[in-house]
Amino acid sequence: MTTIATALTARLREIDRCALEAHFLSLGGEDRRLRFGSSISEDGLREYVARIDFEHDGIFGVHDDEMELLAVIHVAFSDDSAELGLSVVPEARGMGLGSALLVRAMTHLRNRGTPEVFVHCLTENGAMMHLAHKHGMRIIPAGDETDARLAIDPPDAHSLFAEWLNDSHASAVQRLRRNARFSRALLGIFAPAR
Repeated sequence: MTTIATALTARLREIDRCALEAHFLSLGGEDRRLRFGSSISEDGLREYVARIDFEHDGIFGVHDDEMELLAVIHVAFSDDSAELGLSVVPEARGMGLGSALLVRAMTHLRNRGTPEVFVHCLTENGAMMHLAHKHGMRIIPAGDETDARLAIDPPDAHSLFAEWLNDSHASAVQRLRRNARFSRALLGIFAPAR
């Protein structure tokens, strides 16, 4: 199973839209409510995924060896800030995947000159509040909902190189995983019957 030490945060592209939809549909009702701030139907999730602009926004995920998405962070840009939305499937929680994705999102934002990031969530979302606090975000409670905000440093050579290295590594590993999955499928098709 993937852990924080081996979490590979890959940028998701248009080709990943179906996998992203499957990830959100795999979340139970309470997980959906915590992720989106209110109950959302399967049709609502499909519409949400259909509206995502993969070129404008940043979408990052952690896959398992079978290319199933374990965790996803959506970086939605506005004029002078960006909002983050994070989800992790139940069986992959407590492994640091959310933290790895939050760090990846912050690097992405930093290298695009975004001065601030925020998370808007239900106050009862303890996992998100824990992550926000852990990463130094300023928590601003407002009753049932809470914002967490963080100023982001300008890019530098280290942040630019770190992002390039992460993306190059993730791309190479994703190709290997897809090829291995394809090879296993071919072996299954051409294996002699027993």
